[in-house]
Amino acid sequence: MIYSLLVKTKAASVLVALKDPELKWHLSKIARETKTTYVFVTNIIKIFNEQGLVILETKGKKRIAKLTEKGLKIASLLDQLKEQAKLTYS
Repeated sequence: MIYSLLVKTKAASVLVALKDPELKWHLSKIARETKTTYVFVTNIIKIFNEQGLVILETKGKKRIAKLTEKGLKIASLLDQLKEQAKLTYS
């Protein structure tokens, strides 16, 4: 699929998963949902946080990730790119 050639799909899947604001996205839940490892999610969320895409909150032992407005825009664009790639090569 062209999407996987254009985008690092694991990292993109983490960002897109966070689009659902109704869910509390703790890091282990993100790892399960995106079929990646906890270590990968921890590292990529740290990078996203440094770039202003994600805010991290600590609640007890769990760290909760939420998209910033900038992160939401990028996640939406990634979703659109994925859909366009599907339509182009279907």
